[in-house]
Amino acid sequence: MTFVDTLMSFLSGAFEVIGKGIQTLLNFLAVPLGWLVALIEGIWYFLTKLVTVVIEVIDIFIALFQFLGSLALGFLRTIQALLFIDFSRTPLNYPSSTGSGMQLVMEKVLQPVGFMTVVPSVVLALVWLFFVVRVIGLLGGERDNA
Repeated sequence: MTFVDTLMSFLSGAFEVIGKGIQTLLNFLAVPLGWLVALIEGIWYFLTKLVTVVIEVIDIFIALFQFLGSLALGFLRTIQALLFIDFSRTPLNYPSSTGSGMQLVMEKVLQPVGFMTVVPSVVLALVWLFFVVRVIGLLGGERDNA
């Protein structure tokens, strides 16, 4: 055996001992580090799901407020349209005979009598308001036959 062979076997044994030591150290540290990584992954997963739930709850409340706002605004616009009746508006499209009949009644009957322009409007508004209250009661589950 030569010096080089002896040196190589010594270095080979030394590196083998160092390699086994490093492997043992890594095997020893792998379990606690694995637990730490699993803990960090669990915390991160919890935080991402928590943020997702918070965003979904905010979206639900935004949609709820939009719905309630639209419902209230639509109700108020309906009440306004019932209280301030204007037959000359463009969205009211009557058939030609109905439109001309209403115009004739407005011109010949209601226009000459000043008091008669207020009373029918008030009665019509009250009838529509009663109708809206009954429809809302029906939608709310009130089933009163009176």
